[in-house]
Amino acid sequence: MITSSGSTGSVDAAIESTHWDAIIVGTGVGGATVGRSLALEGLSVLFLEKGTEVTGSGMPSDSSSPGERIAHGWWPHPVSRRMSDGRYQRFFAAVGCALGGSSIHYAAALERMDASDFEVIKTTAGTTMPWPIGHSDFVPFYQAAEALYGIDSASVEMTWQRMSDWDRALMDQMRLNGLRPQPLPVAIRYDEQCMECIGRVCPRRCKRDARVVCLEEALKLPRCRILDRCDVETLEADDERVLAVRARRDGRELTLRGRVIVLAAGAFHSPHILLRSRNDRWPNGLANRSDQVGRNLMFHTADVMALWAPRRLSRRGRQLKSISVRDFYNRGGDRLGYVQSMGLEAGRGVIAGYLKDELRRRRISNEVLLSLLVKVPSHIAAWLFGSAGIFAAMSEDYPHPENRIMLDANEADGASFTYTITDDLRRRADKLYEEFARHVRPWRVTRISPQLPMNYGHPCGTCRFGDDSSISVLDRDCRAHDLENLYVVDASFMPRSGAVNPSLTIAANALRVAPRIAARVSTLA
Repeated sequence: MITSSGSTGSVDAAIESTHWDAIIVGTGVGGATVGRSLALEGLSVLFLEKGTEVTGSGMPSDSSSPGERIAHGWWPHPVSRRMSDGRYQRFFAAVGCALGGSSIHYAAALERMDASDFEVIKTTAGTTMPWPIGHSDFVPFYQAAEALYGIDSASVEMTWQRMSDWDRALMDQMRLNGLRPQPLPVAIRYDEQCMECIGRVCPRRCKRDARVVCLEEALKLPRCRILDRCDVETLEADDERVLAVRARRDGRELTLRGRVIVLAAGAFHSPHILLRSRNDRWPNGLANRSDQVGRNLMFHTADVMALWAPRRLSRRGRQLKSISVRDFYNRGGDRLGYVQSMGLEAGRGVIAGYLKDELRRRRISNEVLLSLLVKVPSHIAAWLFGSAGIFAAMSEDYPHPENRIMLDANEADGASFTYTITDDLRRRADKLYEEFARHVRPWRVTRISPQLPMNYGHPCGTCRFGDDSSISVLDRDCRAHDLENLYVVDASFMPRSGAVNPSLTIAANALRVAPRIAARVSTLA
């Protein structure tokens, strides 16, 4: 955070007069990780963040004002999904807006994508675009990201130690049934006082998020600064490079200049910035000669299941996220997905919150009405499932060009998205549930989800990288094909979504491209 004895205007003016080596838009995992690397190289780095520092947070209600949501570290406006009949479905996605981005709320489960996620596969819509680099080339950067964020043998051993009788018995049953469950790698430094801050800011700083690991370390360096409460509006560019960042801070317009511009605002908002940066040279949006900016939007499924033991077992000592099951990730060529424990018991509060989210997606927004509608079902469900644990199943979403971010003047953010859940995705999610249930018997499993939900907090793919500039936005270094000084390092770059949380892959990719960005700065100096 910038500290100054002067006014906000004087701080902004001093930063505005500097020609930075790198300006980074967004301070989540991608932006903070690449910014730390560049700052350690001695480059002058300016972070721009729409949110601000958040020291404690929960999930505000849907009726909260944009200011209240930002104060809690969440994106201020709902995302808007445009339906095929012209109607809109508006809801708040689990997207952060704060120093550290969404990572300050994340569950800190950091897993690698599978080697098969980097390969070309055939889907019902055709053949996927290949990653321009191979999995083996990516492995060293996975290792570096794990070391940086604290995923090591000690953290895995701590997971083993904290497992309850319930967890251990379940893993034993899975092994008897032919599965290979593993402890879930979690970037939390557990100790006796750990509060397991899943879904909220960690006040003890034992959760290894992007703010703690990268951003604060970068800001200790003399040539690194940050402007919070800074809303980036457009990028000004000529035919070859970005010339300036147009932003607004506390009502004041800013023009900021850097040799390299790095977008890391997330797969919803980075393409939105590019699309609204239209000018005579770029009538379809910046870096969009291929018409691929905003396209190939992907999520993950978020199938929620209740699982309970055939006999009463102690949960004492059980952590929130402890078990990872990847046996169905690529089963006989059928890409079913991945299952992990959420560590939650199926209590009334958890179920009520889940049911409210489902009803909000059906455009019921009155909080009093929502509470009344879920009161009886949540009591009944808690009575039925009260001894159950909660598991989440994720299936890979495949890219489709018509699933996309678009400019939309009717929305508060100025953008909406179209998205269709395919029959193939539903089939794979159903089969994943059936296979998992079969392989944990005699433990019982039931779906809590009334229909297949999507994890709208995992957007990716909207500025994908590739060697063919006609079907991708970025080259293999995550630099825009069309511009010599523009990079994108959030989940937008991913050609495929895989079936695991993208955070570790984003961090690994940021570490991979950081030296290339530093080298580019030297050529533009």
